[in-house]
Amino acid sequence: MDYGTDFLLENDDIVFTADGDIKLVSGPATVAQDIDQALKITPGSLYWDKDAGSSLLFMLNDSESSAASVIAELERVAIADPRVDTESVRAYQAGTNRFRLEFAPAGAVIPETLEYDLNKSKEARGA
Repeated sequence: MDYGTDFLLENDDIVFTADGDIKLVSGPATVAQDIDQALKITPGSLYWDKDAGSSLLFMLNDSESSAASVIAELERVAIADPRVDTESVRAYQAGTNRFRLEFAPAGAVIPETLEYDLNKSKEARGA
């Protein structure tokens, strides 16, 4: 299966080679990067695709968000990607306000894993 190719992102920034070229990501890792980016887009923020995005960012440091709602949102976004084997999607709580999303791109042998710490933004602000 052709998963596509994209710019490699680390901490949401484009990564460059030593000689100044942009590093690329391809294969199943492209699917993981795309899902990670979709989870970081707030709904309605892309003028060319108002349906894109996730409510995950609204759940950051929100004491009203339950673990079940976070898990459901992680799974919803992964399942929405047509390159993902929907039977492989599994999200779970991996610690206090930490969540893990596991899934296999269709035809991939090794599953991909994404992790989210819903207190991370609070710590980054020094609060």
